Amino acid sequence: MTARRVVPLTGELLEELGGPCGSCLFWERGAPSPARPCGEPDADAALRKQAWASSRLQEGWVPGRAVRLEGALAAWVTFAPVGVFAPLAPPAPRVSRDALQVATLYVQPHLRGHGLGRLLLQAAVREALRADLTAVEVYGDRRWRERSCLLPATWLLHEGFEVHREAQRLPLLRLDVRRTLRWAPSLETALEEVLGRLPRPAPVREGVVRTSAPPVVDGDEAPR
Repeated sequence: MTARRVVPLTGELLEELGGPCGSCLFWERGAPSPARPCGEPDADAALRKQAWASSRLQEGWVPGRAVRLEGALAAWVTFAPVGVFAPLAPPAPRVSRDALQVATLYVQPHLRGHGLGRLLLQAAVREALRADLTAVEVYGDRRWRERSCLLPATWLLHEGFEVHREAQRLPLLRLDVRRTLRWAPSLETALEEVLGRLPRPAPVREGVVRTSAPPVVDGDEAPR
């Protein structure tokens, strides 16, 4: 098995998320992580999350991608066509029917700032192209804090997204995939470029994932 690769985010892989990420149902069912100490597992919520992913696979959709480095889960992104994720309440605008929605994205803290976040956005663009969708859309949080299931608007704008539908805190940002064909050719090539900038990961015991906080992006609002 290749030690460094981009892989589909399946229900089986979701078992490795652990901590609050593994039991958060904010996007899957419109329910946040249970009110319990950070990192304390919730087996019921984790099983519901895995069941949600399995249902998407049965419908013919892989709900995201992950980067695996030396056997450990390094980063992941969740995405799906409009209507799959739980909608945000008004005044948040609605996602367009012609777009692939990116829900959230996480990079392990010790690997941030090296381009894994951008690599996963490339994976979302490739999926939109494969599905013959026009754009990738995502909510950008203008008051983003690390413990959030949303993504910072500043980072998304830096990566080429533009405000598509305005809202005071959570505007809907959009990336036209026809303008990003340069991202499409090879995730494996892009992964190798990113790996050249990454520190070598410390050995990880099998089944242990270094996850300590809910989803955040690659770098402290400063992607690389």
